[in-house]
Amino acid sequence: MSRAFTRQVIGWLVYLMALTSLMPAFASSGDPRVNGIVFSAIGLILGVWAFFHGFTDLRIKRRMEDIPVSTLRAMAPGQVEVSGKAVEWNPLTAPLTNEPSVYYEFKIEQKVGSGKNSHWETLLEFKTDQEPFYIDDDTACVRVRPAGADVILDDDYHLETGLFADVPPQIDTFMTSQGLSCRGFFGFEKTLRFTQRRFKPGETVFLLGTFQEEESSSDHPSNPKFMDKAYLGLRKGDFFILSNESREKLESSFGWKSFLGIFGGVALIGVGLYFLIKLLGGG
Repeated sequence: MSRAFTRQVIGWLVYLMALTSLMPAFASSGDPRVNGIVFSAIGLILGVWAFFHGFTDLRIKRRMEDIPVSTLRAMAPGQVEVSGKAVEWNPLTAPLTNEPSVYYEFKIEQKVGSGKNSHWETLLEFKTDQEPFYIDDDTACVRVRPAGADVILDDDYHLETGLFADVPPQIDTFMTSQGLSCRGFFGFEKTLRFTQRRFKPGETVFLLGTFQEEESSSDHPSNPKFMDKAYLGLRKGDFFILSNESREKLESSFGWKSFLGIFGGVALIGVGLYFLIKLLGGG
């Protein structure tokens, strides 16, 4: 299971346990009836959301089980599962690390407020989902259009800065170019968080998407195996996933997420309904 999925699983468990344990305490503070009704209703809504989100994850898992893995050359139009190495052709430069990429996304956040009232505010967020890249599995080379994909990657770069942690020079330069500053009024470093994810040239990319036709293009790698008039991408109603994880790991992760979403959602719905009925009934 990837680190990203592991964090999600742990987050779900902690959130469900915290929300369940806090319901009685919240209902007994201030105006018990009003507070309890509001909090229980929120838990009920979140439970319904988790339940249906779990079924979406289950559908993805089953779709992955049903579709056989294909080589790029043997693909037929429609939903496919393939993997190939990202082609190092006209690579992009990930701005937080100045490293070559075929796809990247980053987020820059600032911590505002203090104590219990603090939160992370997004200053800048960007992803290169409008830039196509290419994958090659030795049988063929195919264009990938990442727009609309559910990109499953662990953080390639993560940094939190503050009073005693300086911003690296390349990030400081990039921030300045975007009209942002790493320092406050008195010259002290702001509390910032930088995260970046990317596909590296040569990295193996797994794709669950749709093989489709498009017009011929002269802008592509000089590769004799290149499949012209075709691309992999999103089609309405289909799933589209890009990841550097293996098919087996992704399938296992979606299985765990669906289990937690469905059964955790049912548990949250049950707790929310219990307190709603109790409070509305005057019990």
